[in-house]
Amino acid sequence: MARMIPSVISPEVKSNAERRIFEWFKQSKGTEDWIVLHSLGIANHSKLIFGEIDFFVLAPGLGLFALEVKGGRVSRKEGIWQFTDKYGKTSQKERGPFDQAWDGVHSLVRDIKLKVDSNNRHLKNLFFGIGVMFPDIEYTVSGSDEEQWQVFDVRDESNVFNYITRLSTGAAKKYKEKFGRPVSVSNYMSVDDVNYIAGILRGDFDRAVTLGIQITSAEKDMLELTEEQYKCIDQLDDNPRCLIRGGAGTGKTFIAVQEAIKAKANGKKVALFCYNNNLGRWLSLCFPNPDLRPDFIGTFHKFLIETLTNHGTECNIPNEEASLQVFYRDTLPELATTVLKKSLNKFDILIIDEAQDLINEKYLCVLDSIVSGGLVRGKWRMFGDFSMQAIYAGSLDLDSMIALLEEKTSFIKFRLTINCRNTKPICEEICTVTGYIPPSDIWMKVDGPHVNYFTYDNEDDGGKCLSGIIEDLIGNGISSNKITILSPVKREKSMVGKVEKFKIVNYNPEKNDTLSFSTIQGYKGLENTIIILVDIASLSDEQLMYIAFSRATAGLYVIKNKKAAEEYLSLQKRRFIK
Repeated sequence: MARMIPSVISPEVKSNAERRIFEWFKQSKGTEDWIVLHSLGIANHSKLIFGEIDFFVLAPGLGLFALEVKGGRVSRKEGIWQFTDKYGKTSQKERGPFDQAWDGVHSLVRDIKLKVDSNNRHLKNLFFGIGVMFPDIEYTVSGSDEEQWQVFDVRDESNVFNYITRLSTGAAKKYKEKFGRPVSVSNYMSVDDVNYIAGILRGDFDRAVTLGIQITSAEKDMLELTEEQYKCIDQLDDNPRCLIRGGAGTGKTFIAVQEAIKAKANGKKVALFCYNNNLGRWLSLCFPNPDLRPDFIGTFHKFLIETLTNHGTECNIPNEEASLQVFYRDTLPELATTVLKKSLNKFDILIIDEAQDLINEKYLCVLDSIVSGGLVRGKWRMFGDFSMQAIYAGSLDLDSMIALLEEKTSFIKFRLTINCRNTKPICEEICTVTGYIPPSDIWMKVDGPHVNYFTYDNEDDGGKCLSGIIEDLIGNGISSNKITILSPVKREKSMVGKVEKFKIVNYNPEKNDTLSFSTIQGYKGLENTIIILVDIASLSDEQLMYIAFSRATAGLYVIKNKKAAEEYLSLQKRRFIK
């Protein structure tokens, strides 16, 4: 089985020929060390630099091969190519598929030569070739464009291994005829060479796209996936049950969304759960293509309430805060478990963001009843920050949660350590204020502006300070929708009520077009370019401050009172002593 990048073909690829060939490479024996790149990016339709290449095969000991695929009926008359699809629609092109493949492979080989480092100079003289695949017809034509050994047609059935071997043999013979010597052994790639070249090229094929939030110039450097995230994605392809943990900004939510897209592209029934209501609504906006949209997106509790309602069970949601917590923690999952055990309509895969808030005995009973095979043999991915963002976990810590899961089944663990959201100054302030110890020396990726602190005497003074910051940001060209104000208290108790010059709306992911406000707790899992923290009366709640500080991608402003200012001086000394 060849390693396919990406590992799934998009529903938007209309060519049945490409779909069949994708599966043939994916299932072919003898191709275990091969890597085959296809023209779909991992982050839903990224723009390819070399988009006319349908497949690019990297085969150790054989070479690099650009393949064009032409399904349906094919003809050529007076130099004009005609392609007729299964619906009888015909298109014409002057340039044939062989020319397209040669243009593509030369472009890619040139790109590889420019990008190889000093330790891999031998890759500047790679052995390469092209081929054209006609899986629906018998193609026996030979012209100036092509040689018969370059052609794959219906007579080859599904044997792509033999085809690539034939391309390698034919290209080597052609090379000897042209240069009077055989291809050097050093011109063929090893397994390590193949992985290295795929690492160079996959940036072109897997360009990461932000999930809906506009970013400033400082954030542009964070757009490409890290090698660590690539490894995590590869691990998920090979394992049915995975627990992925990482701090804020390490890409957990992004990978969760991509997993949902891949699963839907494979025809699976998918649930994408989270804990935070605003995050659930925001996630719902990440799937503009209905073919790639999970069967359920949103909070775990919303799913339970909808399930009970659909089965005719009444949900009496209490108004009191204390009763509400008991309802969501105990009553709701108990009611749902009873109903769901009778239901045969299960999900093929569960993808859970904010898993640190959803791993407990009662919630796991519900999850066990809604996935095919249960938690023991079913397919699930859980993403969470178990050290600094488990604000709803009660007494359960990481070890306790893992123990709960391990009592039920086996699964792999993967840790993300590189922060791809916050600039270095923001990361440094997270460490200062919360005592957070970075998991690696490369935790912080990108430079950016300093974090700005302001101290206020009273609420009126704080309101003026907030107005001044907003005015300065907008005056410097920052769009108002790139600014979010966060507070540890609800709006009616916040200094935002003192701001009259600017319209500040409560955060709404469906209408994120202006200056917004949210509590820190309600914004967990989300981000914006500029975050202004207000009403900071103390820095002692390390988990809450960690969530608050890590929401900003490029600019962070903190408006604190005198008590919090004194705390900050002590925290700076603590970090300096360390």
